[in-house]
Amino acid sequence: MARNTTKKPTYRDLERKVMELNGQLAYVYAFASKDIAKASTDHLMASGVLLQLTVLGGREIIKPVVIRDGLSHETIEALKKDLARSFELATHYKP
Repeated sequence: MARNTTKKPTYRDLERKVMELNGQLAYVYAFASKDIAKASTDHLMASGVLLQLTVLGGREIIKPVVIRDGLSHETIEALKKDLARSFELATHYKP
């Protein structure tokens, strides 16, 4: 009798998958686009933003690093454009 050798997903794997799926919901892009300005240098002088980039699937691209005094206005605008693009892609294809 052959045994099933597939591994059960760990709690951490399931938690990551839920976070990835929730992060792709259309309304999340709208809230993120509105709230991203709170990470600007106008709001975070003498503080910072913790940046970490992880691709879908869990592979870490950038380990956590602090950007002191917040994000520049150019970075905020670039992120807003990327969020708008992602929102369009999320709402373009409807099941």
